[in-house]
Amino acid sequence: MRFSLQLHAQLPLAAYPRLAARAEAYGFSDVTVHDLLLRRPVWPLLATLAQATGRISVGPDVTHPFLQHPAGIAANIAYLDELSEGRAILGIGRGSMYHLVGLVPRDSTAVVEEAIELIRHLLAAKEGGFRGRHFTLAPEARLIPAPRRAHVPIFVGTFGPRLAEVAGAIADGVRAAAQWDPRYLQRLREFVAAGARKAGRNPEAVPVVAETWLCLSTKRLEARRLARRILATFLPHLGPMLDFYGIDAALVGRVRAHLAAGDRAAAGRLIPDDVVDLFMAVGEPEDVARGLSRLRQAGVEALSFSGVLGPDPEVALRLLGEEVLPGFRGET
Repeated sequence: MRFSLQLHAQLPLAAYPRLAARAEAYGFSDVTVHDLLLRRPVWPLLATLAQATGRISVGPDVTHPFLQHPAGIAANIAYLDELSEGRAILGIGRGSMYHLVGLVPRDSTAVVEEAIELIRHLLAAKEGGFRGRHFTLAPEARLIPAPRRAHVPIFVGTFGPRLAEVAGAIADGVRAAAQWDPRYLQRLREFVAAGARKAGRNPEAVPVVAETWLCLSTKRLEARRLARRILATFLPHLGPMLDFYGIDAALVGRVRAHLAAGDRAAAGRLIPDDVVDLFMAVGEPEDVARGLSRLRQAGVEALSFSGVLGPDPEVALRLLGEEVLPGFRGET
């Protein structure tokens, strides 16, 4: 299996280079930063990660074209690729939590698809401009200086069927958040494969990475308390997965109401253990190892651990890298 690390943007600043360097030492394939509205901007953090590492890929997970024009995303990823000497990767998706700024994205699947096309146009230094339904480039538009690479790997972050099918047709991969129970991921793979086949691609050429929020500690109850608060923030935004797993709409409504009142702790206390365990890797090392075994048996080949990682992020990463993953990789 292949493992990645996704960091959220509210950790102590000094922790980012240490976590990235440790992830590289533990053999993770990449380290990304989640581009979430009203958190720290990801591009300065990614520059820090690039300078703290030498082999591991770095990039946003996921950025979005609703608050930044794709030309700006292209310029940022080209800079990151230059700084990292060719190690940049780009995660892009529709984003979430736009209600906080009164924005309602329209035609989001088509916007993301067109944004990817425009970004690739600029990275490849194509001529003739670009004219789409949502974005435009003048004929003389170029990235200056010219990008280091004409192709930076682009993955789509989504758990929505429509965007998953588009990603199967055009992306270098797909990452689906909140996948600790493997059942929904198996369904999502079908949409990715369908999109790949429609585009004449081999579905196996579009890897699907499971992402799961990690809350790891030597104290199980402490980890679960924190996990509930984390999940409360994202639960109302899990879209089709709520219906798939039969999550009570009234529960989601109560969680949303507490969040609107600014009481995330109260929102978290509403969430039962079985709901937490659908979407998050939580507990002590042996708890996470059992969940990894379940994912492996379900055929998951790549997993990204994301979030704040645990009550102490650096301890959590050490437990993951030194206690969980070696034993898991040793399974036969």
